[in-house]
Amino acid sequence: MTRALVINYVSDDLLRHRALQAARKRALEAWYGGARPVNPHGRRPYRYGRVVYLTENHAPLPAPPAAAAGQAALRAILKGWRGDGEYAALGAWDDERGGASRRALVSAGQLLAGEPDDDARERADSLVILALGPPGKDLDGARERLLALPAPAPWSWEAAARYWG
Repeated sequence: MTRALVINYVSDDLLRHRALQAARKRALEAWYGGARPVNPHGRRPYRYGRVVYLTENHAPLPAPPAAAAGQAALRAILKGWRGDGEYAALGAWDDERGGASRRALVSAGQLLAGEPDDDARERADSLVILALGPPGKDLDGARERLLALPAPAPWSWEAAARYWG
């Protein structure tokens, strides 16, 4: 009878990947402030380079935080991004790739400045998801495209009737 081969070695790359995943998850939880997912009906998140109107048939999503809470969360995330902070692993990883995630988080904070409307809050939420989500190839380009999109008109039955006939 042969003995089973047991490999209990975990590579440094895998350990770093797991640490980055955990830091991303904690940062997203800090962004949403522990908010529970709610019915997304009427929300207009930006996905795939366009606005997606959500209905009650979509999965529940955490609502974007209010402007003041969102800015406070972004400040805390970016403060922990440097040095020995809670998100220092993310900061070091981002610095190796040119700092695109930090620029996206700063842009999200700028969108929340003043008294932002729902569109600015949705754009900031999308930027945070892009910055803290799985690593993408062109985060700076995605950020620029998102910020350049015109604000969508509010959803209405009349506009839907014109579109669908």
